[in-house]
Amino acid sequence: MILSFEFHYVSQNGVLENLLKSICEDFEIDYSITKNSSIVSLFVNANEEQLGAFSDFLSNRLPLSIFFKSSSVSVVEKKEENTVLEDCKLTLPFTPKTLALVTDEKSQFFMTPFVANEIGNVPFSNGSKIELCDNLENTLLLANDKFQELYEGVAKLLKEGKKVLIHSSSGSYIYSQVASQNKATKDSIVIATDLSVVEKMVVIKENEIKAIASLEKPAIRLKVNSLYATKGILSQSRVKLKLADDLLIKFICDFCFKEGIEFLSRIEQNEDFDFVLKTDATLSQTPQIEVCVLENGEILIVSGDGYSAPLVKENLKKFENPAHAQFTSVIQERDLFAEQSSCFYLSKTHEDKFMHLSKQTGMLDLVSFPVEKDFEKIFEKIKESSTGEKLLENYTQKFPELVDNALKIKIPQDAPNSIYTMWGICSVLLGFSQTYENAAEKLIENAEDYGGQKGPRVDYPLFDSEALVSNFNFIKMIRSAMSFKLAGTDDNTLSFGFLESLSYFLSDSADFYKENLSSQRIILCGSLFGIRRLSELSSRNILASSKLSFNRELPIDN
Repeated sequence: MILSFEFHYVSQNGVLENLLKSICEDFEIDYSITKNSSIVSLFVNANEEQLGAFSDFLSNRLPLSIFFKSSSVSVVEKKEENTVLEDCKLTLPFTPKTLALVTDEKSQFFMTPFVANEIGNVPFSNGSKIELCDNLENTLLLANDKFQELYEGVAKLLKEGKKVLIHSSSGSYIYSQVASQNKATKDSIVIATDLSVVEKMVVIKENEIKAIASLEKPAIRLKVNSLYATKGILSQSRVKLKLADDLLIKFICDFCFKEGIEFLSRIEQNEDFDFVLKTDATLSQTPQIEVCVLENGEILIVSGDGYSAPLVKENLKKFENPAHAQFTSVIQERDLFAEQSSCFYLSKTHEDKFMHLSKQTGMLDLVSFPVEKDFEKIFEKIKESSTGEKLLENYTQKFPELVDNALKIKIPQDAPNSIYTMWGICSVLLGFSQTYENAAEKLIENAEDYGGQKGPRVDYPLFDSEALVSNFNFIKMIRSAMSFKLAGTDDNTLSFGFLESLSYFLSDSADFYKENLSSQRIILCGSLFGIRRLSELSSRNILASSKLSFNRELPIDN
């Protein structure tokens, strides 16, 4: 009897097929593996009883993955011939097989980080010792076989409020307990010491829980829940949270959890620390990524390309323009060369651009987003029309402190010409933020905190709405927002209006390009789509009339 297991796996990094190969060889079953684009097929030949046992073995050994979308199984007449498999050259955190080895008290690898996964690079190679030192490098504890005492010692130091620099395959970071006397900063990553405690700190959905528990152990930006916020431990309302992603940190987290520590703060090695934990191993870096999980289960990689196949990363380097590079990366990943596609690239760090690509037109730049980066000049442009002059006069009378504050703000002249920069400027003028530096993020957080479903329709106009090529009219957008502020719209409602109205602007543009450029598909990319609510609103509106795609294994921005 031959079973065919079919997996939809949207990365070319070789992880799934090599895991399947290892699983089959460990079970000693007759098998073959084929790969066709994003479909990996496993054929196994055995009697019914053996196949039942193998299915159980497979489910225990195959981890969740952010690239793993679906699977099916069927009975077939014959096996297909093996496809030549690419070697997996990644350094994975730890697989179910590895975890079973190091948690088995009878295993020679019990509680040691010095063990190789069945595929990929060895995270801690040629190592045997773990050393705990003070910050002057004086050895306090050295272990070369029974590591439990060392893990327990580190956990107790963290419980006492100490900061420990740990060199591991995740990287070199300073760890400390998230507690009232040792607060996590906005730049830190929060490590939950056990999956069971995650919901004590943040609001998280089931598909997000599955993502952080996956093989890749990504970070996700999440809202701090109201109960945890009342403790006064965190100064920010959002955190980037993840689980331990290498064995050394995993063991330390396990002992921290036993000590009652639920969350650790992880920051870059750029401040003082009390102790150092290091090994004599050669460390191979495990990829660090952040993801955003949409309501339909689609997972977008917000940052980090460590799990992406080398070939798709190389193709990004062929373009100097980040917008063109990101657009074509989606075309390549999804093999959309035969389609006529339009792309909306919205970024926090690069220039925004709407584009179109087809065999007939080549690469067309359609919409650019120039931004005036001086409040005095912005006010002058608002006053160029009589209605604008009256609007600014009324706004200044009602909110003189906001106008005065804006005139004192220096907008960075190297800020990208983008919606994100515009949001930052609007956020200052509307009083969401007193400074420019975090102004756009404040608008985004306000919008995410809004509990309603509808916001005001902030204008997102072009200078020429009938032309294929046009610039965005920022002054009309800011005038529109000022009018809603004058009408008494509260900050969260108005902030949500910026996001919702942008999603309608995108869907209207998609319809326009479908009609005038015969666009068959819309592609969304750029770091602004790492805002889950914006991506969900935009997807919902665009999918009503067009096909839609994001990046698969590459980050959504470069």
